[in-house]
Amino acid sequence: MRRRSFMQKVALSAAWPLAACTQDDDFPSQQAYDFSNRSNSPVGENDTLLDQAQSLGAPTVAVQRALEISRQPVFPNQDALAVYDISQPSTEKRFYLLDLKSGQVTAHYAAHGRDNGPKLRAVKFSGFQQDLDMVPLGPLKTAHAQVMDHYQTIVDHYDGTVYRDMIVALLFGAAPYNRYIDDTPPYKWIIHPNWYTTAGFRARNDGTLGRSNGCITLDPVDNNAVISRLQGGGLIYVTVGDAPIEQYL
Repeated sequence: MRRRSFMQKVALSAAWPLAACTQDDDFPSQQAYDFSNRSNSPVGENDTLLDQAQSLGAPTVAVQRALEISRQPVFPNQDALAVYDISQPSTEKRFYLLDLKSGQVTAHYAAHGRDNGPKLRAVKFSGFQQDLDMVPLGPLKTAHAQVMDHYQTIVDHYDGTVYRDMIVALLFGAAPYNRYIDDTPPYKWIIHPNWYTTAGFRARNDGTLGRSNGCITLDPVDNNAVISRLQGGGLIYVTVGDAPIEQYL
């Protein structure tokens, strides 16, 4: 389902609590933040997290950058953050959740946008600000988790597995270059599950995932646990390996 028709259905249903998640006071996106600031935290404080992330295949420089960005006051959820390396093939678990409370890092499947490239690998990153079917790069902020009817129950089209009580979270731009996603009606960007990221789909498609319409799409097996940790103002840093985002603007 395209975001446009999805949002039109949202507008017609009073049971969908979407409007509360798009109020300005819920996300102060008009305020400018300096993401170049370096933290004063002791060197080596996050060595364990960095080592774990690196062992799982995460881009080290991007993880360090995300850890620094996550300390900005715009992100009230300081307990967890994620780094999504969209340049890795979709056959890999390329969405890295860093849980700062438990000190654990986990990796998860995530689909890229259909205009980022073929199912196997995203190859297009420049132009994401104009192409609404591409995943936005840079720091994104989560809203509070909620249930949306379209995603509440996910059925694997291949093996019939049913995943119930799925949750989603709206995403907002946290840097000037990706804040366009806050105000592109009727489109909204969310992090959510879908059937084209499931084990059944991967088994029938040489391990690859399907593609989204620009949202971040997780495996339903992991979806609720990941979103529960990141929701309510957590950082998701979408990166192309360790490359500076500025080169794709």
